[in-house]
Amino acid sequence: MRDIQRALLEAVGARIAADGFQRKPVGQSFLRRFPAGRASLHLAFIEHSRDFDVVADVAVRFDELEDLINANNTLLSKKEQGQTYSLGAELGNISGESQMRWNVASSVDVDQVADQLVAAFKAIGLPYLDRASTLVGAYKLMTSPGRGAWLHSPIHASRAKRIVGLAKILGRTDELSVRTSENLKLLEGIKDLSVQDFKRFVASLGVNV
Repeated sequence: MRDIQRALLEAVGARIAADGFQRKPVGQSFLRRFPAGRASLHLAFIEHSRDFDVVADVAVRFDELEDLINANNTLLSKKEQGQTYSLGAELGNISGESQMRWNVASSVDVDQVADQLVAAFKAIGLPYLDRASTLVGAYKLMTSPGRGAWLHSPIHASRAKRIVGLAKILGRTDELSVRTSENLKLLEGIKDLSVQDFKRFVASLGVNV
């Protein structure tokens, strides 16, 4: 199955190279650089005894934002800090449906699954990345009403930091206090263990809490 997984990665890489992605994956992720950071298509393999399923998700990293978030993060090494992403989601969830999976049982399935997966990526993932790869677009996605924001960053404390960080980078000083207050209220309301860490982060940005 490892050989088949590698063959699938090669097949997907060959199909998305024309869209600006590196043909060779880093681990199981295909990267596309842009001036402010990078976009990623990541494949996850769910292994069974005789076959495996593959799930695809997309993500965006803004280097300036992640440097801001990780500036005082002693839990991650420098290398790990360089691997964090700002927002992202699984293709099926982006489309508003359930998780999308493709099953691979043998090498015979590789080309067909690669075709289907890349078709879904181009229809769902690329438009998402185009929107999420701008600071303004990412900010709008992360501040979507209801459960919309959760889709793009499901860990509340991580999302809270990135929303405030984006507001700071975008120079939206009139929104900083509002975003800080609403996210602090959320974290305190669910008794999140990262409340104090969030307070320290926003204080480092010069925001009063």
